[in-house]
Amino acid sequence: MGILEKIAEIEREISRTQKNKATEYHLGLLKAKLAKYRQQLLEPGGKSAAKGEGFDVMKSGDARVALIGFPSVGKSTLLSTLTSTKSECAAYEFTTLTCIPGVIEYNGAKIQLLDLPGIIEGAAQGKGRGRQVIAVARTADLVVMMLDATKSKIQKELLTAELESVGIRLNKRKPNIYFKQKKGGGISFNSTLQLTKCNEKMVQMILHEWKIFNAEVLFREDCTSDEFVDVILGSRVYMPCLYVYNKIDQISIEEVDRLAREPNSVVVSCNMRLNLDYLLESIWDNLALVRVYTKKRGEKPDFDDGLILRRGCTAEHVCHVIHRTMVDNFKYALVWGTSVKYSPQRIGLHHLMNHDDVMQIKEVHTLLRHQCRRWGSSSQFCEMNTDPLAIVVVTSGTRGDRLLFRYPNTEPTNHGVLAKSKGSNPYAVKVAEDILSNKEPVTSCIRDNTLVGFSDSLLANILAVKQDLCRKPFDLKIDDVRFVGYPMSLDPNKSKPGAHQIISFNITFVLRANVTSSVINCYTDLVKQITVAIHHEEERCQYLSSQAKIMLSIHDEVAAMPEDSAESPYAVILQKCSLASCLKTIFEDLGKTGLVHLFINKWIEIWFCLPHKIHQIPDSSSSLKIEPEIIQKCLECLRPYHGVLLLEEKQALQDSLPVDCSPALSRLITVWNPLQSLQVLSQEADLSLSQVFHIVGHLVYWGKATIIYPLCETNVYVLSPVANTYMNSELSEEFRSLFSLSLCGQLSEFSYPVKLRESKDVLNPTKQQEQKLRIVVWMLQHQLLIQLHTYVIFCPPASRRLKKMSEDMCRSSGMPMVPEEECVSVSDIASVNSDESLAQSYQGTSQFSKSPSSDGSLASEDRFLSLHEELYNLSKEERECILDIPAARTLEDRKLFTRLLPYFRGDHHLEEIMYYENLHRSELMALLDKFRSVLITCQYEDPATSFTHMDHHQKT
Repeated sequence: MGILEKIAEIEREISRTQKNKATEYHLGLLKAKLAKYRQQLLEPGGKSAAKGEGFDVMKSGDARVALIGFPSVGKSTLLSTLTSTKSECAAYEFTTLTCIPGVIEYNGAKIQLLDLPGIIEGAAQGKGRGRQVIAVARTADLVVMMLDATKSKIQKELLTAELESVGIRLNKRKPNIYFKQKKGGGISFNSTLQLTKCNEKMVQMILHEWKIFNAEVLFREDCTSDEFVDVILGSRVYMPCLYVYNKIDQISIEEVDRLAREPNSVVVSCNMRLNLDYLLESIWDNLALVRVYTKKRGEKPDFDDGLILRRGCTAEHVCHVIHRTMVDNFKYALVWGTSVKYSPQRIGLHHLMNHDDVMQIKEVHTLLRHQCRRWGSSSQFCEMNTDPLAIVVVTSGTRGDRLLFRYPNTEPTNHGVLAKSKGSNPYAVKVAEDILSNKEPVTSCIRDNTLVGFSDSLLANILAVKQDLCRKPFDLKIDDVRFVGYPMSLDPNKSKPGAHQIISFNITFVLRANVTSSVINCYTDLVKQITVAIHHEEERCQYLSSQAKIMLSIHDEVAAMPEDSAESPYAVILQKCSLASCLKTIFEDLGKTGLVHLFINKWIEIWFCLPHKIHQIPDSSSSLKIEPEIIQKCLECLRPYHGVLLLEEKQALQDSLPVDCSPALSRLITVWNPLQSLQVLSQEADLSLSQVFHIVGHLVYWGKATIIYPLCETNVYVLSPVANTYMNSELSEEFRSLFSLSLCGQLSEFSYPVKLRESKDVLNPTKQQEQKLRIVVWMLQHQLLIQLHTYVIFCPPASRRLKKMSEDMCRSSGMPMVPEEECVSVSDIASVNSDESLAQSYQGTSQFSKSPSSDGSLASEDRFLSLHEELYNLSKEERECILDIPAARTLEDRKLFTRLLPYFRGDHHLEEIMYYENLHRSELMALLDKFRSVLITCQYEDPATSFTHMDHHQKT
């Protein structure tokens, strides 16, 4: 007897059996057998069964809806009506023979609609490819059951029965029953309430039918035996179903009203396109979708592209949809909408979102991401620990692979399962194991910023490389640590006969696995310097061989000591081995300052700088690092009108220079002055401007200098957002000892943007100005101040829309808006500061960027003749605003304004305009004063000077 015959026999037996208290156990047993055979029918175990061709399609969009119904009920017509996909429609049955997908675009969501072939009675047993149709329906988020309104009752019952027989439960929720199969202990049955539809005896009979004799069962609600069988199977699918009655134009209005009042029902007419909008709304509600909009600070919400999520989603789900790493940096969010009591409201990760809410996410380090977007990169800032975890020396030679030295010299026997256990004393008292203690398995190789879990033999095996890998970068990642080295091979013929011959050696730094590629490259460069230096000394005087001999002898001595001796061989090696002392110094310098300077064997000099360690964001956490790429971007913006500020005393920097340093570097440091530009410094030091640029780039990279604009009276400074303003800090004490003033009091003067000349003491100008200059230089050296430059934006009053766009741009970029009356003043025109000399532009250098107004080939007079050509890019109202200004009637002013118009887009500050166009500040300020009715100004940092000062005003 086959499975189908057994199922039919059980169904006949159930129909013949009366339902009463005496037969309930018998019926429960029959239903368990029936479910068992149906499960076998859905999952045949025969190996000879041929594979059938399915018509499942790839799931796409925000949700999937399956159209199920008998043939010729209007499924294809509905698909063609709601989507742009055309499905074949005809008056005969089985028009659709495969699955045809379509996409419904509704409320910003893309809902995949599947037109499945019509199914007939007995589809669950495979008739009419019913299994394939139902298998596709199991993957959907919603089932839309298309019914013919003229014979809807019988179709609904048959389709529901077919879907129930294959494990699809429509408009039902999963039974609240806890079931867990165990290996022993029998059947444990409990319930939290009185059961009226099932009892312990029936549960045991059902479990025995399924050959389950050890299990734990807990009923949390009054469920039937059928529901308990569903829990045992675990393959049941619970999904919402929407009953759609088509062809309502063929029945009476009373019948339409009756069908429309049934639960989960919608009445439509596909041919007459009746009630389709309500159908889409019902599909949206049954799918439980919500739409959440995102918003950037200072900008309007993005209503064109919302995020589609499920009902009950939280702010954490929104972050995951945007990017998987956003949750780690989440600080809080502002929400506008119905999910909050007031708009905007500050919320956390577990806040429930409602439909059409607007969300603005605030990350911990938004300022860093803003700066990355400003440079067009997303990975130039990192929040990580770049300190090394350990440094290891491994050799391969005639005595095998040996680990000679590791620092820090932690004992790996106390950590992890990889450590080698020492032998135990057979006469020692055995301490019973505390089975109640909570012993967590070691899952990390890092503990207290130190490498653990790796024994000496294991490190020797994994770090000793073959000859083919020598003289190449070595990068190995294991779990959460990374090994970076540069293996080097040696010539065994040059070693002393009879001694231990070293074939290759590998000095390796152990780092965290999540460090960026730039950190790996820096450590690779350092270890290459060390390896090449040791290789040179080995060929010169057998330096490595002699040091390895000392280390091996110490290892042998410690290994020969009694077991109770706790002396570490690496502590002895540090006292007797100079190479180990050098490696220890390198390790400690990298962790403290990031600068390495020493001599290998008192002969080969090693210089190294870890820029990630030197160029830290000076905030309280000190864990934010600046990648070298952002420093390079800033140096690319370097221009001759910039200046340089030494971060150390001039004499101290001169003393720290190596003996064989470039004379050009020494001359530049000697003539350095924060009041002079790079162009003037090149003349004072008798160097070419390109040489000055290269030297300044090296000083900035090594953390010895920073880029500024030469100090003058018109410079505008403001308190840095990363300034240390604590009253009792070490910085405050140092400032008080130098200037006998309060640091907080001096910083309070720069709470708002202020010019240097505004703080001049009229009664004692000379002495006070010298003091103020030294204070400003000291504050700039310690990154307490930032300089703001004035940028000009063309914005005629007649164009309200352009003015609003300019203000939004300033607000989104964090630029503090300058009031119009403060834009240009008569005092600005009269002032001639120390940067007047920069007006003599460097015409002979071709490596710098061209000015926006010099990209044409016309002469000055020809450019004036093409004045109207320049203004053609503006609107009619804007041209009229310019020509209506009294200053525009003057020939020279009109020519100059037209020439400078390309600069008035907010991308060039005044000093840059003066350099490019060979203008004096008084000329430029006079022009801005004459055309002030169509110009607005903003103040923010110069890109070349802002890599150490993030735009924290984006946060406030």
